[in-house]
Amino acid sequence: MRIFELEQPKKTRIIMIGGPGSGKSTYSEILSAKLDIPHIYTGDMMRDIAKQDTPIGKKVAGLLSKGEFAPINVVMKAVQSRVQEPDARQGYILDGFPRNLEQAEKMNQLGIGYDYVVNLDVSEKEVLKRLLSRGREDDVPSVIKNRIKIYHKETAPLLDYFKDKIVNIKAEGGTPEEIANRIAGEIS
Repeated sequence: MRIFELEQPKKTRIIMIGGPGSGKSTYSEILSAKLDIPHIYTGDMMRDIAKQDTPIGKKVAGLLSKGEFAPINVVMKAVQSRVQEPDARQGYILDGFPRNLEQAEKMNQLGIGYDYVVNLDVSEKEVLKRLLSRGREDDVPSVIKNRIKIYHKETAPLLDYFKDKIVNIKAEGGTPEEIANRIAGEIS
């Protein structure tokens, strides 16, 4: 008698890494629709928390206004809760998370899995052009330069941490759809 195992559907859990303005959210949105998995953007999650009239909300708002990151416990709780929702069972795209080695290690401790780490490579000149043109309240030259500095100090070391799962993508010189298709081709 043969026993057939039910084949589990393939999960696609992606971490998008890249500096500010590298297109993480743009490509995540396109891939989310293409792969039918949720786009989990910690930037929006933290901005929503910052709007709350609570002690944590006020603390997060103060940090974000200076281009700094929200406290790790706030970010971890929000992400862990979100990846456990039913729509994330077949995968998700983590956009802007983890931002540093501490978050990556906590992520592993909490069992937040990933299959691919997409590293978006964009020149600093292109980053400044993109961010200044999108007109978000916190996209001013001084804050942008601080975010780039923080990225190089805290996030860039993740490339070594995730080296076995990294997919490097030159994320300029094409339309967002072309670049998203390049990413999809690399992870399929």
